[in-house]
Amino acid sequence: MNKNAKWIVTILAILLVVGIVYFGVKSYFAKMYKPMDKKDTSIINVEIPEGSSLSTVAEILHYEGLIRNGTFFKSRVEELGHENDIQSGEFALSKSMSVNDIIEEITRKPEEVVLEGTKLVIPEGFERKLIAQRIEEMGLGSKEAFMLASEDKSKYEEEFPFLKELSAGQSLEGYLFPATYNILPDTSEEDIVRQMLGAFKLRMDANFPEGSYNNLSFNEIITLASIIEREIKVDDERPIAASVFYNRINQGMRLQSCATVQFILGERKPVLSEAETKIDSPFNTYINDGLPPSPIASPGMKSIMATINPAQTDYLFFVKTGEDGSHTFTKTYEEHLKSKENMIR
Repeated sequence: MNKNAKWIVTILAILLVVGIVYFGVKSYFAKMYKPMDKKDTSIINVEIPEGSSLSTVAEILHYEGLIRNGTFFKSRVEELGHENDIQSGEFALSKSMSVNDIIEEITRKPEEVVLEGTKLVIPEGFERKLIAQRIEEMGLGSKEAFMLASEDKSKYEEEFPFLKELSAGQSLEGYLFPATYNILPDTSEEDIVRQMLGAFKLRMDANFPEGSYNNLSFNEIITLASIIEREIKVDDERPIAASVFYNRINQGMRLQSCATVQFILGERKPVLSEAETKIDSPFNTYINDGLPPSPIASPGMKSIMATINPAQTDYLFFVKTGEDGSHTFTKTYEEHLKSKENMIR
């Protein structure tokens, strides 16, 4: 091989190496901005405190597993000119979002999100009638009109096909998602119902597996979640309580949930009489096997996810023993009776 040929080969080799390095670096940089997991659409609620620096925001997002590298994230924010646009508050993000998507979400000005309206806050565990009462108290509509608008799921089935899985004539109890809504002037009661169903659908599309789970139908999952919502206040206990109810169902034991009787009574009595536990109703889990025919309140996502992903335990009983609303869980009736000595009403 002559000198010129060697020179050409050397240049080509150098160009090849440079090309490989270039495309390798380019690929690496591109990966930094891609979604962490395109298939994982589950919602991660991220709180950005007021006054947070760009570095703090990057740390929060990295801790939540939403970005690969904080430095690359900060560089991208600065490249887009958004370093002074990051908003404070709670954001619903997911690992399926790219870095650009996340930046767009957390820098969107409030006025770009909603028109001016009235903030309607619906807490987890609210029954339909409590939602209706709050709407009326805030001057957003009539209690009676809202109850009527949410009485029969059939009028919303075409817009929200998941309702077709419910029984004919079933109300929307349990499917009016607890969240904060922006209610514009002249919004009808039916439109408020649609907003709540839309919020429910958004969460279910992101989190609910297809088909049934633990041999329960979609309606049964939400029904059990509504019972857990009403029974449990401490978040860490929700999956444990779910395991208790699953264990009782699997062993042919009645659920004996006070919350189901309170639903029948229409009031949240701290202590039920023996006569009340014998009320003849399909919702009374003291006298009927299995679950009630439909939900008893609107469960939040933590209760729904606990029902989908229960803890694995041998517990069959629980009783409230903590001032913070926490419970003692036990495996036998003898242990349960002992725990009841410390029960808090």
